[in-house]
Amino acid sequence: MEEIKVRTAGGDYPVSIGRRIYAKVLGTILEKVNPPKVVIVSHPSIMELHASRVEEALRNWIHRGGKAAYFVFPEGEGNKNLHYFEKGLFYLLEKGFTREDLLIAFGGGVVGDLAGYLASSYQRGMRYTQLPTSLMAMVDSSIGGKVGLDLPGAKNAVGSFYQPAAVICDTEVLATLPVRELKSGLAEVVKYGFLYDGQLLREMRELGVDQEDVLEAATEVVARCVALKAEVVYQDERDLTGKRALLNYGHTFGHALESATGYGVLRHGEAVALGMMAAARASELHGLAEAGLLDMHMEVLMPLLKGVEMQTYPGLGRIVEDMGKDKKRGRDMRFVLLEGPQRPRLVESLSLHVAGKALEEIMQRIGEDL
Repeated sequence: MEEIKVRTAGGDYPVSIGRRIYAKVLGTILEKVNPPKVVIVSHPSIMELHASRVEEALRNWIHRGGKAAYFVFPEGEGNKNLHYFEKGLFYLLEKGFTREDLLIAFGGGVVGDLAGYLASSYQRGMRYTQLPTSLMAMVDSSIGGKVGLDLPGAKNAVGSFYQPAAVICDTEVLATLPVRELKSGLAEVVKYGFLYDGQLLREMRELGVDQEDVLEAATEVVARCVALKAEVVYQDERDLTGKRALLNYGHTFGHALESATGYGVLRHGEAVALGMMAAARASELHGLAEAGLLDMHMEVLMPLLKGVEMQTYPGLGRIVEDMGKDKKRGRDMRFVLLEGPQRPRLVESLSLHVAGKALEEIMQRIGEDL
């Protein structure tokens, strides 16, 4: 098992990474915190697959008098909304939860975002722990305290910064992920490679998309990404200096694609993969990067998109229009582009014409290659 500290203004917290670690790590947390009650926020499918793992970790605590409850809501990005946020608040109230209790976010990014926002809001903040069950959530969304909800047509438009007490990444649960979800998470790993870590990028190119190989390497890969993100969070916890904004590489394009396709056609990582390719092409068109940057992206990202139905995409005009709604823009549209691998730059002078042209060219090449 590996443990990485995330340093924040409110104090440090551990991210534990390994196989079959729920019982040990969560048991230690419960023994230390000793909350009167625990509420587990999750999806039905996650509970069906993995409830026994968490229940085993809770067993000794329950024998000492602790009580557990479950708030389960439907899966899918479309359910990370105000409706289920309100239902969650009333559930906590009706069950008598207080700030002394512990909330456990048990699932992927949708669960982590909604559950974390519940924890940040209920009675002005209760303790919570992240138990991410997807590769995407392990390497990205569970780390750093960004929690929130979507509004219609605007991903993560409501939210806050609220750090967990701990994050527990049990990589054994990744074995139950559909291959498409696993590849979606790999896109976020590739993002770290293009932004910061050339060795990680080379390793991802060699690793490929074979499920057994990915699962074998999962603990090391997750630990590498968590360490990279932890350092960024330490430098810019509340996204004020621009350093943390670099983690949005591919996301401005990607969020627009998700929104324009109605949340469900594309997995988040697939949208980010397309977004990174569009950002690479925009970097070339903007004169920031030399030709060839897009080809480097396509070499490592195209295998992650194999089998995705591109004909379901809407008109590019709508996608570019939706980019103007992305929460990450400042006064002007703000993009993360690359001068080259591991040389990111925030750019606010990129025209929507160039952005649209980059997307158009990407979609054309994708259609030819898949």
